[in-house]
Amino acid sequence: KLNNMVEKLLETATLDSNEIELSIEPTDTVQMTKKLIEKFDMVKGDKQLDFACSLKERVIDIDAFHMENAMSNLIDNALKYGGQTVSVSLSSAGEKTIWEVTDNGGKIDKLQQSRIFEKFYRIPTGNVHNVKGFGIGLYYTKTMVEKHGGTIALDVKQGETKFSISI
Repeated sequence: KLNNMVEKLLETATLDSNEIELSIEPTDTVQMTKKLIEKFDMVKGDKQLDFACSLKERVIDIDAFHMENAMSNLIDNALKYGGQTVSVSLSSAGEKTIWEVTDNGGKIDKLQQSRIFEKFYRIPTGNVHNVKGFGIGLYYTKTMVEKHGGTIALDVKQGETKFSISI
């Protein structure tokens, strides 16, 4: 556990130093996202995980490793902290590729929403976190999306939490 913590801290330090070099290459985001859904489908437990995509293929220039990790963070968080239903969608709007990860939780209050992408920030739940973490997953995701020239947004409504990535 200590080794894992040290590794996460070193990864975070690297993110801050701008030393991460992206390996940009043409990547079919439809296939990448389908593989992620298949991976999480095996560990989702009793939660429902849906994938919606009308695109047959969507090839864009990204670092597949880092974008897959960024998307994994969003899906993993939705399954851990969100409601019973998680849906992932992939679409396009002009030149932009848009991923959305939505769950039916809708439990992130306004104060937490403003801080959720901060490094080491975790939504406080008293002394007990029934899910362990370091508070760097969303920080990493935001950093990787921005390194790709994209944006990430959070929209919380009653009974719905949605993260959107646009690249």
